Parts: sequence; C-alpha cells; structure tokens
Amino acid sequence: MSFDKDKFVKSAEKYLQQGKIPAAISEYHKILDLDPNDINTINTLGDLHARIGQNQEAIECYLRVANNYRKNNDTVKAIAMYKKTQKIDASNIDVCLNLAELYSHQHHNVEAKQQYNIVLDSYKRDGKTKLALKIMKAISDLDPDDINLRVEIAKSYRDESLNKEAKEMFTSLGNDLLDKDRINEAIFSFQQALTLDYSYRPAFKGLIQGYSSNNELDKAFAMLNDVLSKSPQDTEYLDLLGNIYLKAKMPEQAEATFNYLYQSDKTYYIKLLDTARVFLEKGFTDQVVTAVDRCLEYLLEIREESLATAILTDILKINSSHMQALRRLGYIYMSTQKTDNLISTLKLFVQAALSQGNKAEAFMALQQLLTIEPNQEEAKAQLVDLKESDPSIDNGIARDPLLQTFNPLTTSTDADITPPKQEAKKAPQGSTKTSALLAGMASQNPEIVESQIKLLEEMVVSYPDYIEARVKLKNSYMQLGMKEKAAEQFLILGKMYETQGNKELAREMLTEGYKLSILTGGITSAPSSNPLNRTGAFNRATGAQPIVSTQAPPNNKGLVQKAINSNSGAFQKATGNLTGGFPGSFSRNATDISNRLLTNKVLKKEWRRASRYSRLIALMVIKVDDFASYIETFGQEMAENCFKKIADTLTTELNRPGDELIVYPGEGFAVILPETPSDGATIVAERLRTSIEALSIPHVNVNQWITVNFGVAGTSPTRNSTPDELIETACAAQTQASIGGGNKVVSL
Repeated sequence: MSFDKDKFVKSAEKYLQQGKIPAAISEYHKILDLDPNDINTINTLGDLHARIGQNQEAIECYLRVANNYRKNNDTVKAIAMYKKTQKIDASNIDVCLNLAELYSHQHHNVEAKQQYNIVLDSYKRDGKTKLALKIMKAISDLDPDDINLRVEIAKSYRDESLNKEAKEMFTSLGNDLLDKDRINEAIFSFQQALTLDYSYRPAFKGLIQGYSSNNELDKAFAMLNDVLSKSPQDTEYLDLLGNIYLKAKMPEQAEATFNYLYQSDKTYYIKLLDTARVFLEKGFTDQVVTAVDRCLEYLLEIREESLATAILTDILKINSSHMQALRRLGYIYMSTQKTDNLISTLKLFVQAALSQGNKAEAFMALQQLLTIEPNQEEAKAQLVDLKESDPSIDNGIARDPLLQTFNPLTTSTDADITPPKQEAKKAPQGSTKTSALLAGMASQNPEIVESQIKLLEEMVVSYPDYIEARVKLKNSYMQLGMKEKAAEQFLILGKMYETQGNKELAREMLTEGYKLSILTGGITSAPSSNPLNRTGAFNRATGAQPIVSTQAPPNNKGLVQKAINSNSGAFQKATGNLTGGFPGSFSRNATDISNRLLTNKVLKKEWRRASRYSRLIALMVIKVDDFASYIETFGQEMAENCFKKIADTLTTELNRPGDELIVYPGEGFAVILPETPSDGATIVAERLRTSIEALSIPHVNVNQWITVNFGVAGTSPTRNSTPDELIETACAAQTQASIGGGNKVVSL
C-alpha cells in the first residue's frame, strides 16, 4: 500500500517553522516506519537530533547514512557523513578508523595518518598494545620512509613475542635501508631478525648482501659457508656467492660458481661475461677466453654474440697476437657469416701465428683465407714461402682447416662441470682415412708434431675409445715434453686396458701416468660429484669461516689473512721434512701417534682454552690405508709425494683458521677442531675422507685408490683435566676404522 510522503514532510516542516523540533522528528520517523532506507530522511533526522542535543541519536543516523554511501562505493559522500559524526564526537574510534581507511583508499595519506594517530593515542592510553601495533603498521604502510616508526614497530612486535611479525618487519626495514645505502643500519636490522629466527631466509640473504655492500666479505663468506655446507645446490645462495666472488675480484671462484648455475639457467651467461671482464681487469687473458667459451654457443643462439666480440676485442687491445682470442673471433664471424670480419681476423691470425713461430697454424689459416677469397696475392705468397721453408708442412692436415683453426671446443676446458654421459663413438675399424693418418704420424719436426696433436685431439673427442689414437697422442705429448697431458692419456689408457681385462698393461699405464703427474704437479683426480667443491667456499660442515682465495682484494687484509691461515698455515707449521721416518713407518700402529699427541703443544693450548671457557673440542686421528704396500709397489719417492698430496688436500679442506692439521711424516695425521662437537667433527671427517678418495691416486690394495681412515672423538673439558682420554678414544676409533680395508670414519 502506497503512502503520501509529502504529507508527512509538509507536516514536519510546519512543526519546524513553529520551533517544535521533537514533533518534526516524530513526523520524519513516520516516514522511516514506512520506508526504512530513505537516506535523505535519515540524514535530516540526524541534523534535527543534533540541534536539540540528542547527540547519540544524531550519530546513529549519520553512521547509517555513511555506511550506506560506503557500501555503494560513494567514498566522497561517506567521508562527509563520517566528518559530520566526528564534529559531534571527535574521539569516536570507529569513525576515525573508517575515515582513515577511506582517505587511504583515495591516497590522501596525510589525512589518513591524522585519523590513525587519533586511534593510536587512544589505544596507547587504554593499554591496548596489540591493537596499537596494528595501527602503527597501517601508518607505516602509508609512510614507508618513516624509519624510526618502523624500528619502533619491529621492537614492539618482538617485545610482544610476535616473532613472525617482528622478523618480517626487521627484514623489510633492512632491505629498504640497503636501497637507501644506509648499510650499517641495514646490517643491524637483519641481525635483529636473525636473532629471532636464524633460519629465516630473507633476513639471511639480506645480511649477506649487507656485509658484501659494506666490504665485510669475510663475514659474507662465512655465512654462505654455513648455509651451503647444508644445502650445496641452493641456487639463490650460489648466486649470492658468485656475486661476492666478483666483488672480491676472485674470478676463478666466480667462474666455477656461475658456470655451475649456467648449466640449468642459461641467463647466467651475463654473469659469466662479468667474470670474463674481471679476468680482463687482472690481465688474465687466457682465462677471459675460457669464461667466454662457456657461453659462446648460447650467445650465438640468441644472437648476442656482440657481447663476446666486445670482450675478445678488448683482449686484442692488450695483446694483438692473442691466438685464442683470434680463434674465437673467427669462429663467431664464421658462424654469423660476416665474411669481411672473418677475412680480417684470418689475416691477423696468420700474423700472430708467424710471430710466434707456429707455421702449421699459419698454413691452415692461409688455406682457409684463400678458400674464401682466392685472389689474395699476399696470402698466396705467404703460403708459397711456408711450403718452401718446410715442404712437409701440409703433411697430415687432412681436416677442414677452418674447424681446426677456429672451433672453440678444441681448446676450451670445462673442468668444473662433469659432462653428461653419452654413448662413446667407436672408431671405424676399417677406416682408411684414420688408419693412414695414424700410420703417417711419425715426423720428428716439432711443428709437424704440433699439427698432428691437434688432429689426434680431434680424433679422441670424436672416438673416445680409439686406443691407437690415444697411444699416438700420448707419444706425441711425450715427444714435445708435454708431460702433464701425457699423464692424462696414460691414466685414461690404464682404465681402458683395465676394462678390457689387460691388468698388466693397465697397471703399467696407471703407474707411469701417476709418476708423470707427481713430477709435473698435474691433477689426476676424478671429477668431484659436487662440481662446486672446487670453488672452495662452502664445504665446511660446522665451522664459521670459508675457504677463500688468497687473491682477495688488496685492501681486504683480514680476508687474505684468514685465507692464508686456513689454506696453508697449518701445513707449513706442521709438516717439516716429509722424508723423515718414512721407511717402515706404516708398519707401526696408532700408539705412535698417541704418544706424540700427548706432548703436542697445540693440543695442550686448545685443551686449556676449551676447559677455561667450557667449550667443545674434537680430535681426529687419520692414517692412510695399506700404505706400506703402496711404498713397496711405487717406491719411496712416489710415496712421499703421495703423502704430501694427502696433506695438502687435508689442509685445503680444513677451512677454519682455528682448525689445526698435525702431520706425522710417514705415520699419519691428527686434526684438532676447537669449538666443534663430535657430530660436527664426524661430518668434517667424512668430507675429508671423500676428498682424499676423489684424488683417485691409483693403488693396488682392495680399494684400488689411495684411501684413509678416521678415528674421531669429542668432549667438553673440565678444569684441571688432561687430553689423555680424548687421545685414547680417537686412537681407538682409528683402529676400528682401519679394519676391513679402512676408507671409513668411526666416532667414539
């Protein structure tokens, strides 16, 4: 049923003219009884209640209108109604909150903060701490640059045991401070977050970045060392590690790290190129080429080869005859069909090869140059001169000279990444070409031998199981005195003969290869299962310091000193003359080491420190498995070199300055680990054990390789105690570890 609204409105207006406001209110209420959602009437009622001092009734009316406008997204009118309410009651918290939210929605931050501050003062007066914190956070969101407020919020969260909110606020604050270059404040903020939760990843990463930005690289390395010892394949932390290596001007380690990341994420080519530029700054031009090689094919694929050519061209500014840089430039220009650039590069390459006396390389480049541009008279003349000076120069050059000269895969190395296993190609048994090539490789001319080596290297890449080619390659290396490369071929041949069941020849090859490797200082180790072990920064299981290169920035004296202490100091102090006491020493038992440890000054000093401050200490006793038979088989000289290599590896892998390696020549080793629990020492021992095994030093014992066994013990000394019991326990554990072939860790 309809009603006559005008009738009630006219009646109310009549009462108002007569000053009868209550009567007018009554008439308006009649309208609302029939139409409860009449916003204008409700607003009018609010005004009338306010005129006669009925404030609560007025507020109720205004809020009904404001909430209706807000519901319908009419923000401006909603704000106006809340402001009318606030004139009556300025302390109405709900009204202030509503206004703050609406102002914030309109980005009127100053007005929003004013409203929030009214609420904040009220909550603080009433002791409503958690509600006050919520308002402070809202204010902070409006004004992120108010650092003092954010610090107050974070501390208040912490005081209220709201650790999740506190660590998030400290971390967010730290990141913003980093962006503002307020590094020390950022570091402090991240540290506060980590005191609440040391495993909180954003804060952990932030603190590492803070230390790096502040040039406190030793601290950044230590933190990465800690986390990567537990998660060695964490790409985010590896990315941080690589960036810090770059900042520290440690390109070797940066290259290993970024190359590992590049295998799964090709966008890391940018970091590899950054690494190449650091190599260039240091003048290490060969390493620049290697770093570029790692991503060169991908750069060609995505048509960003200009990034590589820029770096390679910079090498030529330093050394215009750098043949490897010229090789890569030629390969790039060949791949991108830039003939003019390729011709120019070939000419430069010929000049460089001739200046270095490398006639074979010059000959091949000239041939390619004439293939591209047959009318090059100067090239023809040079080719004739080369043939006249050495008529046999083109013997054996049967392959495409362009590939021979410019294929980067013939000279680049990828030692840090173990390639995926592929089915080995078999050399065609009846191949006239390969057989004739091998048969003809008998020249004694060093320049011709060099050309032969290049062809043989190509051949064993294509046919890894072609034994005859490897034998020829080994002999060619020996002919030119390239003993380190010859050693590598000896070892490969040894394994191939071993697979065929020819144990006698296998042993002969392995023994000779190992001897050559020892004499040249070459690497004969098998690839590590974790390619990043070579970066040397994060293989510590429990400690606080990383292994870092001694080629740290000149100004970073602390970092350099830590590296020296960690990597070389212990061995230099302890080894002395390794030849002393060698004959027959390994027929002794652990008692000999035990007796020596009882008088060791370092152990006594660390024991006293641990007992004074109630700290942990751990001890390892290490012996080489079946070393007596190794001496008998390979002789004393190789045994001494082997023992030293083990000592060097242990020294390198012990990456805390406080860790102390004690070497007893011809008997074994002991390691003192201050502030390390027995469990942590066991983890370290296992890593050391695998590092020694990974050296892949051939042996004739049951393990086939040189291995070691570890006895581990740990304790927390008491005052006036002695290390006797610790020594006895570690030696007893070592005796158990040596049983059944050894190569294990026993902790008691």
